[in-house]
Amino acid sequence: MFTWKILELFAECKGVKYYISATDGKNIVETEGNHIFSDGIVNISFEQIKETNLIDWLNSDTTKDGVNAIKLNLQNQLKVLESEQKVSFPWLADTFTPGS
Repeated sequence: MFTWKILELFAECKGVKYYISATDGKNIVETEGNHIFSDGIVNISFEQIKETNLIDWLNSDTTKDGVNAIKLNLQNQLKVLESEQKVSFPWLADTFTPGS
């Protein structure tokens, strides 16, 4: 599941600063970035723009051949977190505890 937020709007909708998070139900990864829209993406007047429009345009403008690069990076990070085995810090291993 992905959650988008628009943090800033640049120069009458030439671009945006965005935040996106992704979760697999167990782990959460997130990122922020800036995106300048391609010509023709913004197709309504400035006064009519809502955050949902910006998110739709951002999603569309960062998708090529059916793959959204931003979402793909987050999905890859989630896969790594899911597949990695967590271990204790090496400096805590074999720590002396009283009564042992």
